[in-house]
Amino acid sequence: MNYQAWYINFLIKHPYIVLLAISVFSCTCLTLPFTVKTLKLPNFQDPQMGFSTRGTVISDRLTTWQNLENECKPSGYLTKNPKEYLRTRNISSNSYSIEPRVKMEGRRRKSKNPKNKLYGQKNYIEYDPKNETVYGKVITNEKNATDNPQFGLDYLQNITNSNNRHAVYERHFCGAPDEKYAHIVVSSPNKEDLFTWHHIQSMCKLENSLMNLKNVPSLCISNSGNCCKPWTLPNYIAALHNRKTCLNIQEDDITKTKDILTKCAPFFHRNELYMNCFRKKDCNVPLECLKYDAVFNILNFLTSVSFLPPEDSKAHALEETIIFLPIAASIANVPLYHELEKLNTNFEGLSIVAVDFGIKSVIFDEYLLRDTWLMGIAMTIIAIVFTMVITYFLYDVVYEISFFPFMNMLTLIICIGIGADDTFIFCKMWQVNKKDQTNENNINKILSKTFYHAFNSMFVSMLTTAVAFWGSYVSSVTAISCFSIFAGTAIIVNFILMVTWFPAGLVIWEQFCVSRYFCRCYFVAFSQMFCCFKSRWNLSPTCCKCFNVMWKAKKQFITKIIINLKFMWLIFFTALALGATVVVFVYPKLRLPSTRDFQLFSSDHLFEKYDFMYRDKFWFKRDKGEFISDYKLPLRFVWGVKPIDNGNHLDPSNFGTIEYDSDFDMADPESQEWLRNFCINLRQQPFYQPMIGVSLTSCFIETFIKSMNRKCIDDFTKKDRTPCCQVSEFPYNRSVFNTCIFDEMAEVYGGPVDITYPKTAGVMFSKENNPTIKAVVIEFDSNFTFSLSFEEVHEFYKDVESWTVEQLNTAPPPMRNGFFISDLYFYDLQNELGRGTKISIFVSMALATLVLFISTLNPLISTLAIITITFSIIITIAGLVLCGWTLNILESVTVSTTIGLAVDFSLHYSVNYKLCPTNIANNREEATVYALSHLMGPCFMAGLTTAAAGFFMTFSLILPYYQIGVFMILVMTVSWIYATFFLGALFATVGPIQNTCQYTYKGILHSFFGNRTDHNRRSNTETVTGTSSNQDLDSVSFLKRDTPKPVKKKSFKEPQVRYTPHQGLTDQSPSSNITIIMADDN
Repeated sequence: MNYQAWYINFLIKHPYIVLLAISVFSCTCLTLPFTVKTLKLPNFQDPQMGFSTRGTVISDRLTTWQNLENECKPSGYLTKNPKEYLRTRNISSNSYSIEPRVKMEGRRRKSKNPKNKLYGQKNYIEYDPKNETVYGKVITNEKNATDNPQFGLDYLQNITNSNNRHAVYERHFCGAPDEKYAHIVVSSPNKEDLFTWHHIQSMCKLENSLMNLKNVPSLCISNSGNCCKPWTLPNYIAALHNRKTCLNIQEDDITKTKDILTKCAPFFHRNELYMNCFRKKDCNVPLECLKYDAVFNILNFLTSVSFLPPEDSKAHALEETIIFLPIAASIANVPLYHELEKLNTNFEGLSIVAVDFGIKSVIFDEYLLRDTWLMGIAMTIIAIVFTMVITYFLYDVVYEISFFPFMNMLTLIICIGIGADDTFIFCKMWQVNKKDQTNENNINKILSKTFYHAFNSMFVSMLTTAVAFWGSYVSSVTAISCFSIFAGTAIIVNFILMVTWFPAGLVIWEQFCVSRYFCRCYFVAFSQMFCCFKSRWNLSPTCCKCFNVMWKAKKQFITKIIINLKFMWLIFFTALALGATVVVFVYPKLRLPSTRDFQLFSSDHLFEKYDFMYRDKFWFKRDKGEFISDYKLPLRFVWGVKPIDNGNHLDPSNFGTIEYDSDFDMADPESQEWLRNFCINLRQQPFYQPMIGVSLTSCFIETFIKSMNRKCIDDFTKKDRTPCCQVSEFPYNRSVFNTCIFDEMAEVYGGPVDITYPKTAGVMFSKENNPTIKAVVIEFDSNFTFSLSFEEVHEFYKDVESWTVEQLNTAPPPMRNGFFISDLYFYDLQNELGRGTKISIFVSMALATLVLFISTLNPLISTLAIITITFSIIITIAGLVLCGWTLNILESVTVSTTIGLAVDFSLHYSVNYKLCPTNIANNREEATVYALSHLMGPCFMAGLTTAAAGFFMTFSLILPYYQIGVFMILVMTVSWIYATFFLGALFATVGPIQNTCQYTYKGILHSFFGNRTDHNRRSNTETVTGTSSNQDLDSVSFLKRDTPKPVKKKSFKEPQVRYTPHQGLTDQSPSSNITIIMADDN
């Protein structure tokens, strides 16, 4: 049964049923999840969620480490102090009848000292819980939010200065500035010195303008009913010189303040001057440096690092300063930010260059939804809407993937490009077949021929693009894997709609609209209106005629220059691709990301300028000596748990459960001895950093041995410690070890907090009636400073990992399953982006090549197309590199998208070249002209439509939308030019003629399965002599071929009997008169 003919017949007779079925199914996919399943719409308030690795060696260890830390929490299964756990459990079980006290988190206990009471003083901060302000309602800094509500109302009010000696200070400010307040970075357009009287006055006026914004009174913290003053350089200068407001500052005040800052800066850089230093007895700094904490706050919060650097005691020009508003950085600031957007960022010689309101992710979510109208401009085809609805239904309900990264939204743009491509191809074939006189305007013939040409091209394009996206599923980055699934599914759904929804609409158009009088009248009226406007263009008839001739001859012109200049195009585009290869792989090459922060907005956005340009220019973000450049990577070695991530790798919030190592046995004497030697050897390694101070948990076995060497009878308490004393020898037997380790951990964790550093190291016990050791962590500092450089961290990881493997090979069986881990999250992401992207490219290209060969069955055509696609991809990536892109998450997705989109045009030309008429198949140039002339226009319009969709996306403030817009324009331009000019020149030069290198499925199947059949036939015909009767040989042939009825006759011309797919069984020897009756292969 010919299913295609049946489907076309059904489509022509019942197009409304097809449209109705697709519409009902799409609406069902839209509504069913909300009725059957509690479906939540995608939430993008944490846009960086999923930008992490899963399934790699390092990520498995990091996930295990995170699960181990969670197990050590009060709600977990493990404890580090089993004695304390058993004691508290027994107390709580014995006092079950007593009403438990409710701990009020986030509130400090009331002090017995009346001097320290927050309320009852003249300088307290008033707060009305009924007031519609951010305080008491939402205090969430989305960048620094933790489970501890220390950054709520109490925190912000308790950081205020309550010393009576500074009542004047309190009249100026509500405490000290803090990064949890909204702050604005101010600079001069010409990088002038801001520490001048003119700029100080301008800054004072700017501050006044900001505080007069409409939403400020409802958001600010109050002092005596009024909003507190902002923490600004002018206000501190006014406070130091007892000025009522910053408008009263004299020019001499500025000079004196600068002298004070210059004098006090050395104390600040030596950490001798700190916040509230005047309250400390050991504060040995000049008194003028302590007044109102002004010097510390100015240097730490308000002025940039370059103003008074540590290495220079001389003041430099102040290029940036910060205005801290008395408003908590929270999501309640969104209206205030929108007000700020409407203001002019330039104000009397000052510029607002950066902002941090704590709402970056919230604004991103808002923009993400707002900018979807840019997609809607290009999304005029209803099928695209249905594609997204059905795909999301399959993604969430069928695949049951709960995580939806915001990059999945980029699939919409891709579907617009693919949909436009398929639409123009189908319409072009429809028009060509309508003009064909042999079809006699028979809609059945027209649709059949259209399907014959367009379906193959659309199917190959769909399958190649889909597998290119699915190839990215091998990536270990969660967001990329989810995107590959969603995008690949969307491409298939879009294809199904293009062969159902769209043809049904064309049939309805032909049957209903074209034949209707009112439709013809509509087009006549439209053409008349066009003529009316045309007369106003004032174009001469000669110009119009020339333009008309040029437009009609555009295809012939382009095909001629492609054919006549084919060698020039080949040399030029090959050289261009080689140059692009140098750009991508040699210099400047596609580099790995050099920052942990993922950019969400364009580089000139106030939020991004703060994070990437200005944030680290102030000391309060560097913590004076504890900046990230001084952070030493820890050396953590874990035993007792398996480094296995059994969570859902497509859900970044699902880390699975911890799996314990059943072979682990710390009480084994061999394990004790080996672990002590391990710590000794570790201290001798070049990457080890000696620790300052006392640490009892870094290598617990050493602390345990020292503790066991004590006297058995305590000199002071006369307590008998036997057997946990010097009477026992190391390594200790099981009973001694299990008994004494409890006492040791109780003493360690019952002492000062400082000696239990690092907190994550030590022994972990199970919370059972008889606790047992479940895990052990050895932790030291390394001498390697944290770096964002992949090469540097890679050398560190390689050195430590190789040494660890070497040590574990000598370990006893209970200790062989340990592993090393450190803070390698970013390194693992970099490594996976570099490695995974290459693998994704290789897999995608391999799958695309396979699909292309299966579709054309011509290795020469497939090879030429793959060369063109490869060159297009390299040119596109080189363009992105020259635009300054680095290989981050979005860029990795873009690379896989490049493969999916770059194949379309080359595939269409390749399939059409193969389908050229037989009368021109012997001429490469004519076959090339046929392929180009039929599809050049549709491919150009498809590329133009996709590029137009990308052009609209460049107006978005969201960086991923902007980047994908630039990418769409670039990839469409490059792929169309290369497919048209380079592939066309290749076809005209070395393209296959007639059936050169052309395979058939029958021939391929015969090459795999035909040899066995040939051998059987040869063995059966060897008994037949040259004088055998035709009837006997016919019987043999009939039995062996299992044919019900002999049809053909062939003559043997060779001594051996052979079977060929075109000639059947033949003997080609001249003397043979044998004839075998064969079944027709056709």
